[in-house]
Amino acid sequence: MLFGVAKGFAELHRLGLACAVPRLFSCEPAAGGPLAAAIRRGLPAVTVPVGATDAYSIACQVGGYRGVRAIRDSGGEALLVADPELVAARSELARAGLWTELSAAAGLAGLRQYGADRFDGPVVCVSTSSGFKDIAVGTQRVPPPAPDRDTVRRRLESASGP
Repeated sequence: MLFGVAKGFAELHRLGLACAVPRLFSCEPAAGGPLAAAIRRGLPAVTVPVGATDAYSIACQVGGYRGVRAIRDSGGEALLVADPELVAARSELARAGLWTELSAAAGLAGLRQYGADRFDGPVVCVSTSSGFKDIAVGTQRVPPPAPDRDTVRRRLESASGP
């Protein structure tokens, strides 16, 4: 996906429709991170062991050389985010009305880790999937709330996390 975004912006820039190609950042689980490892080692791609993580849909042993190229060519960075950072980011997104699986909160987790103040322009975090892909969906039994407004409001607030 990173390479496709990079290619699209490069084409827009070449056509004069974008003033620059933005820096691209990958945000991978700290339990693996093949793009971060390849960038760190100066290689086009590497294979890494993947440890335990709840961000299963982005936990990969191998990252493609095109992703590494997109990061390097754009002057971006490869970030590693731990599961607690992902959980905090997913809760923040939920409070804003966005329901994502844990992996889809990686962009915001990376931004919070890196620091938004380090950018001099707009920042876009791509959320790649919805909460329907979360393996925990449907595993919890919750009794129906009492049919009064305050009870429903408290239940919704408690479900969105801290």
